Amino acid sequence: MNRWSRRRFLRTGLGATAGALAGSGALGCRSSAGGARVVRISNWPLYIDDRTVPDFQRATGITVQYHEDINDNNEFFAKIAAPLERGQSIDRDVIVLTDWVAGRVIRLGYATPLDPGGFPNRANLITLAQDADFDPGRRYSVPWLFGMVGLGYNPRVTGREITSVSDLFDPAFKGRVTMVTEMRDTLGLVMLGEGRDPARCTADDIRVAADRVKRARESGQIRAFTGNDYTEDLANGNIAVAIAWSGDIQGLHADNPDLVWVAPREGAILFSDNMLIPKSSDRVALAMAWIDWCYAPAHSAQIVSRAGYISAVQGAIPELERIAPALARSPLVNPPASVLAGLRNFRTLSDAEDASFSRIFLDAIGG
Repeated sequence: MNRWSRRRFLRTGLGATAGALAGSGALGCRSSAGGARVVRISNWPLYIDDRTVPDFQRATGITVQYHEDINDNNEFFAKIAAPLERGQSIDRDVIVLTDWVAGRVIRLGYATPLDPGGFPNRANLITLAQDADFDPGRRYSVPWLFGMVGLGYNPRVTGREITSVSDLFDPAFKGRVTMVTEMRDTLGLVMLGEGRDPARCTADDIRVAADRVKRARESGQIRAFTGNDYTEDLANGNIAVAIAWSGDIQGLHADNPDLVWVAPREGAILFSDNMLIPKSSDRVALAMAWIDWCYAPAHSAQIVSRAGYISAVQGAIPELERIAPALARSPLVNPPASVLAGLRNFRTLSDAEDASFSRIFLDAIGG
């Protein structure tokens, strides 16, 4: 289930900029630093601006090998799990993983605790980010960015406002609805529509939500289950309503300002992508220098100015107002309190639950 697609922003020139930042070399191929101080980072594509890496290098004298080689959480985990289990290097010092896979890495003992002494900017961690069920007290991880899962639509196509999860199942939109292939996002949102909390979900909650999705698929209500390819159909008016990632809609605004992302009245799903230091890293101090740099408000604002998601850094929004005032006013980057109050996490699952719930979901979507 590919999650990188929601980070594929469609702004002119962004792909070229991000690609230029990426370091050479593939995961598992040891890079020779010639004795220089080098920090090796794996992140998702198009998830950073064009200044952070060079600014950090100039200020610290640390060379960054920045790899945009995380295209799918499960795929990346499969690459790193065996060497980490054997105690072998993966040639990375910082990796960025979505909350549920970050939790798996921590649970298996594959992450190094963050060094408080090397992280003075930890004081800038917003309240929302100070704890996580997969990492109590944030001992091993801190968010790179947050995002939201809600509904995307074009009022010119729907002819009315979309406000509820139930709008996905409105017969008026039959055949013009899409949902995403990420289990936690689709079932989490449908669960909220059923009055069930994904932060405390049970197997029964999963089955109820999956059954509603399956019935909608079989009736022809749902056109497709997608990665981010829903964005093209949404922009072109081929679909009316989509389960949508906030950053996708933010990225589409430049070309199609009519598109709307909304947190349904029943609530929306909050996710985080998190920086961790793998236990095989022999450059923890350099990794901490990078993490600390990214938690300075001005630096986080710089990242958000291109990434279009939610900063976990206190003070980032005032800094963003200086460099991208329109973006700082966007509710997708700076959500109002009413939206924040309705955000829910999908709880961390055990491996057995993950396998069981995934089977139920795949049956629901016809996978």
